[in-house]
Amino acid sequence: MYTIKVLTHGMNVGSNQARLGLSSVILLQGEQNILVDVGHFGRRILLVESLEKEGLKPEDISSIILTHSHWDHCQNVDLFPNAKLYVHQKEIEYANNPRNNDWATPKYFNKTIENHNVSIITQETEIEPGIQIIETPGHTRGHISVVVSTNDGNTVIAGDSLTDAFSLQRGTPGLIFWSKKEASESVEKIRKIASVVYPGHDRPFAIKPNGEIEYKEGPTSVTFTGGFENSESGFSATLNLEKTRVPWVHEEA
Repeated sequence: MYTIKVLTHGMNVGSNQARLGLSSVILLQGEQNILVDVGHFGRRILLVESLEKEGLKPEDISSIILTHSHWDHCQNVDLFPNAKLYVHQKEIEYANNPRNNDWATPKYFNKTIENHNVSIITQETEIEPGIQIIETPGHTRGHISVVVSTNDGNTVIAGDSLTDAFSLQRGTPGLIFWSKKEASESVEKIRKIASVVYPGHDRPFAIKPNGEIEYKEGPTSVTFTGGFENSESGFSATLNLEKTRVPWVHEEA
């Protein structure tokens, strides 16, 4: 049975200057060392340090499951030269010609993965005993999630099909680039099968029998540091994280 560890915690954080894209990177350890998503360049050092804490080097990762092609989930694949990649066919096709105003899908995505052994997903499949890839489109065209059999029941590593815990109450993820209908159906699909969820931009949580959520481990705040021009001193600010209640939806979704 595989164990599940968070290497970088997903956070729903932005600013008026940039989208920060602090996504979850999950390590599954068993017969293989498997990552679900790899994050973006800004978390590259943190990702390597988190692997080291688990006694691993990037070369020790045997497989990577990319839930989707967005920049904040895929940029660090080059760190892992020995990893086989799992990506949905529709995600590869879409990345060649993203919709206008799709600010999250890099046109270089397929270049990012071309030097790896890529297993193209076309249907739901079990890649290891107790590890199943399921289709959860809506946030993107070919989004996939991972179902892991554990002693606590089915744990779903949801990527951005559930960006945050409040997705269950909203009925949609916090961002929809492809289809509102499919995004809503994917939320319901996960709700029906999951005992525990690892969302793309929030702490992992359990779903109680009454439908309420109970957060598991993870940070509840984020600290920003920096300095301003012509200032001799810098600043540090720690902010508590809040739920996103109003989703962003692409005009064609």
